[in-house]
Amino acid sequence: QQVNKMGSLKKGRANFEIQQVNKMGSSSAKLSAGQGTSVVESTKDAVAEAIKKASEGISGTPSIAFISCTVSRDVEEVRGEFSKQLDCPISGITSSGGLLAKNGSHGNSVGCLLVKSSNKGSFATSYDAKSGEDAVKGLKDKMKKPQVILMFATPGAEEGIIEKLHETFPDVPVFGGTAADDALAGEWRVMSKDSSSETGVSLVGVAGDVKVGASMLGPYTATDKKVVATKTEGRRVFEIDGKPAADWALEWIGDDVKEQYEKGGLVLPQTAQSPLGIKQASGEYVTNHLAAFGGEEKFIDFFAPIVQGSELVVMDSGDGPSTGYGSTFEKAYDVALTQGSMAGSSPVAGLLIFCGGMAIAVGDHLDKGLSNEGFVSKIDSLPILGTTCFGEQGQLPEAKTNVQRNLSCGMILLG
Repeated sequence: QQVNKMGSLKKGRANFEIQQVNKMGSSSAKLSAGQGTSVVESTKDAVAEAIKKASEGISGTPSIAFISCTVSRDVEEVRGEFSKQLDCPISGITSSGGLLAKNGSHGNSVGCLLVKSSNKGSFATSYDAKSGEDAVKGLKDKMKKPQVILMFATPGAEEGIIEKLHETFPDVPVFGGTAADDALAGEWRVMSKDSSSETGVSLVGVAGDVKVGASMLGPYTATDKKVVATKTEGRRVFEIDGKPAADWALEWIGDDVKEQYEKGGLVLPQTAQSPLGIKQASGEYVTNHLAAFGGEEKFIDFFAPIVQGSELVVMDSGDGPSTGYGSTFEKAYDVALTQGSMAGSSPVAGLLIFCGGMAIAVGDHLDKGLSNEGFVSKIDSLPILGTTCFGEQGQLPEAKTNVQRNLSCGMILLG
């Protein structure tokens, strides 16, 4: 799918438009950045090594640090060491399985992306251990009109936070990823300078003096198989086409989920290669991951909200899983490069958001995807911190709405 001369995208490609909002007389910020990852066994030494590597890309104290680690580490110890060794605001989430970089993923790792701006106030952070509403209020106190908001939350809280952001920051694009662990065991954490929490939310406001471009892609093709969610509540679907939702899902997926159909349980591996797309009024699709069966009650659960009356379309992932979604990584970068105030400029740093369900789908092919020649050649030496998430957030290009979605891949570029 090609980007046209006006920077808009054909249907199915998530992008956004941002107008730069520099204050009268203010100058564009000059950014520098560096990224570091370490797998050293000692957490203290691993954090020190990651910071040392990342610090090679900046001079002086960073304006903000984006951090991540796997839950095989003591997450609070990781956060504490970053806090001790860095004198700047911190925003971070845990990543499922490993941290992502060009050429491959790194298990049992810690990593950071340090960004320094020549201007004060280019970034504002707000964190709350439990309340998304309080985190949003805190960000509003620090930055009245962000150009874009980066959102890092925990599973189940995302759509509520997006709603509060919409109320407080109308029309401001939101992009981000949800904290993850290795086994849906509730070990995920959101991290800040001062604490970490399994229910936390971290928000980063990016001011108008920074160039920003972002993408969030659902790399799938709609099939002819369509149904309507006729009875829903939040992320739970009770009926599809007026019949028990679990009956339809069993018929769709087959015997691979027969046990979960009968007894209830998670079905993430069985459904990772086949998202259900919710068709929006704009014609765009928001991809969703069928997560679990409810057993005798015959409901099914998703990792994103399903509005009653929504048309659900079975999507085809094509050769994505077998190729490690290499072309999707490349497209995520290409799209972000053309969006918002980043258009026509060169990025200095990037955050890669990759769905944990897609990681399940690709299996051992993930490193193959991250080593995709097109992706590697384009990002070159660009400092990028990549995380595997349990939910993704982004703005739809046509509808101009911020949504919670699954089985998606995106890139956030700063320049």
